[in-house]
Amino acid sequence: MASHNMSWIHYPSRVSPAVEDVIASQSIIARCVQVYLALCVPVSLVTGLFNLTTFIRGRARLGGLDVFLLDLTVTNVLVTLLSLTTASRPDYLATTHLGCGALAFLSNLCYFNAQYVQLAMLFVFLLQGPSPCLRSAAKGAQGPAVGLAALGGCALCSSLGVVALLGTSGELHRTTLCQLDPLTAWPEYEIVKVSLGFGLALIVELVFFALLVVQRAWRATPTQRDMGSAHPAVLAVALTTFACRLLYNLALLQRARLKLQRDIGSPRDELLMSLAELVLAGEGCVNALATLFLHQPCRLALRTLPGRLSQTCTRAEASSGFSLQRVGS
Repeated sequence: MASHNMSWIHYPSRVSPAVEDVIASQSIIARCVQVYLALCVPVSLVTGLFNLTTFIRGRARLGGLDVFLLDLTVTNVLVTLLSLTTASRPDYLATTHLGCGALAFLSNLCYFNAQYVQLAMLFVFLLQGPSPCLRSAAKGAQGPAVGLAALGGCALCSSLGVVALLGTSGELHRTTLCQLDPLTAWPEYEIVKVSLGFGLALIVELVFFALLVVQRAWRATPTQRDMGSAHPAVLAVALTTFACRLLYNLALLQRARLKLQRDIGSPRDELLMSLAELVLAGEGCVNALATLFLHQPCRLALRTLPGRLSQTCTRAEASSGFSLQRVGS
């Protein structure tokens, strides 16, 4: 099929005669990457590891929401580490198609897992009521391991299906310029990824909000009306995920459209895709902060952190003073 022969495609910054546009685009993305690496990456890693430590320290009393947020925290940390492949922008990572495919697989696995976990949290923790459908959804909070295993299996299948559309199986050891969503992938790659990772999620979220409106209108009680305020982290994660992925999926659709037209696009199209990748990677940073400040166990751990550090320093000073006394005697 002609659309599957991607040997014609190149990065516009490599072949475009519009030198001024190329320089301007590369300057913008280089500065944005510097800001992302200087601010978002440290904040995301420090906050994510703090949340992860908090969940591990309190593993004996983890609730359903804690386990879901723990899974999301691990996923966001992995996304932040994978985003370090953008550190060389406006240059791209040079690797083999095999290595690029492996990066794309891990990136898509995290992408779909975060999306599916976020959707599950909406239904499990914000939709509660006497109906059989909602009771069956609430069971995910009692046995989260089974639910997360199912979601992980769905994410794995989605990732494998998307990576199968890279179209590089015949030239795995050939060197290429790589990003987490390879430029040389078939246009079906972007279309399927948008459909599974955003289009389907958008439909599910619309169904969720419709059910939420119906539930609150017909079976409203004070407890149910306070359900959203009881889990502010869930709403914050949902809104952040939607906002960050909207630009990213629009950029993917734009790239797919250009491929179907056999058009390499302009330096501005390349800039849009690179910025969308940074916005998507920044999702992990915002979600980590939302979990830290809005989820009660993490918020309490942050409040008690100065006291714990003070106690640690006091014990260390006391131990040091005792050791000096022994040496002096």
